Amino acid sequence: MRLLTADQMRRLDRLTIESGHADGTDLMERAGAGVVRSIERRYGPVLGLRVLVLAGPGNNGGDGFVAARHLQARGADVQVGLATERARVKGDALSHLEGMEASSLRLVELRSVADLAKLVAARDQWDFALDALLGTGARGEPEGLIAECVQTLRELDEQGTPVIAVDLPTGVDADSGAIARRAVRADLTATFGSPKRGHYLYPGRAFVGALEVVDIGLLSLESCNVECKVRLATPRAMAALVPVRDPRAHKGSAGRVLVIGGSRGLSGAVALAARAATRTGAGYVTAAVPERVNDVLELKLTEEVTVPCAETARHSLSIQACDRILERAEHSQAIALGPGLSRDDEAAELARRVYAEARCGLVLDADGLNAFAGHTEQLDRGARVLTPHLGEMERLCGTSTEEIETRRIDAAIEWAETWRVTLVLKGAPTVTAAPDGRATVNPNGNPGMATLGMGDVLTGVIAALIAQGLDTYDAARLGAFVHGMAGDIAAERLGMHGLTASDVLDAVPAALKELVRVRDEALEKRARRGM
Repeated sequence: MRLLTADQMRRLDRLTIESGHADGTDLMERAGAGVVRSIERRYGPVLGLRVLVLAGPGNNGGDGFVAARHLQARGADVQVGLATERARVKGDALSHLEGMEASSLRLVELRSVADLAKLVAARDQWDFALDALLGTGARGEPEGLIAECVQTLRELDEQGTPVIAVDLPTGVDADSGAIARRAVRADLTATFGSPKRGHYLYPGRAFVGALEVVDIGLLSLESCNVECKVRLATPRAMAALVPVRDPRAHKGSAGRVLVIGGSRGLSGAVALAARAATRTGAGYVTAAVPERVNDVLELKLTEEVTVPCAETARHSLSIQACDRILERAEHSQAIALGPGLSRDDEAAELARRVYAEARCGLVLDADGLNAFAGHTEQLDRGARVLTPHLGEMERLCGTSTEEIETRRIDAAIEWAETWRVTLVLKGAPTVTAAPDGRATVNPNGNPGMATLGMGDVLTGVIAALIAQGLDTYDAARLGAFVHGMAGDIAAERLGMHGLTASDVLDAVPAALKELVRVRDEALEKRARRGM
């Protein structure tokens, strides 16, 4: 499923109309009717329910007029307030305003805060309130009476009235997810054609509520020559990427992963990454660690092999271990480089050399990333995945975490293209970007995952998927989805408070099992259609 910008949505809408495929009034009719269907799917029949519709003068208001007419036709008690003079309503919105009035539904022009208060007081309680004030094209702070309507919807929400946003909650930016000082907090948002970036980017995502995508009959992006390389990860799309295990598989053919890292005080990071690789299906996992860390890893790891390597005086990997590690890398399909590595100068030098010389796929994380701060010209080395959080990203590119966060999708794409790597920008949401401009936004995961070791688990998951034959982009985006899904499974079982990386690691097989079920179900449906 694609995530569109406001500009892409406007172009798609315009080209659909210009092609003669549908006119503006038809699209608006389908949109408003779709809002009502979304309400009924989520809440049930609206017969006898009291619904307040607050509309603006533009197309978003037009969608609201259509929704009001359909709600009344289904037996709802509907009151419609227009947050401007009626004379400002033009075009398709005016046509549907006149159609609403022809159905005996009266419009209340709101000229003042007193008019708004009187309309809200017309019923002692509202069962639903519709936000049809501003659409995806709006920017900046709502002003004047629109802002007062936003405040009213916030107050109704606080009183327990479900608020339904038409296309996008007013005050939420469609592209960045930024919110105005006053923004509508919706329980349900019904959007049209495709979801927008702002539906899934924080802080706006917290104002969207449940999201329903309404098909209004727009032309496809391809037929309109509108390019959109940003997609939302969905269970069905991710399920199709899960590796299929050969019935003749053995541990050597199921994928060999080499985890490189560890230092005094940071042995747990290597253990988590190695165990995660095994739990994701890698057949043979090896951990290359400093000599004095090896004994600890022997106790922590049961199914994985450890390789003690030369170390520095501070018990980090020494550059003298490089040849032995590269020899091991020759027999691996994927490397996880960096968990627990430390910031020792020799360990950093080793990381840069392994990154440059290893010929298999490689996932770079944690202090492996920090080793390239000031050396980013060395990152362009083929099949590489970088998994930075915002702090690590700031150290690599020199851009503040605040600026990266406000441009999370575009920043990930730009740096993936610059460094010619697959970049997994961790956070809420995690964005995976390929060097060719493609990107996938991950919608799952939860705040309980904000603990030590979660990134190490993700690194092991991605490395295992590369070792099982996926290219770096598919392995990274599937890995992010599996990781988030496992976090949700663990949180459902244990709750978010006290959730640990080990809890998520142990839920990885369950996440993969569920995706295999989704894939098999889709294949079965396809087979039945072909009969």
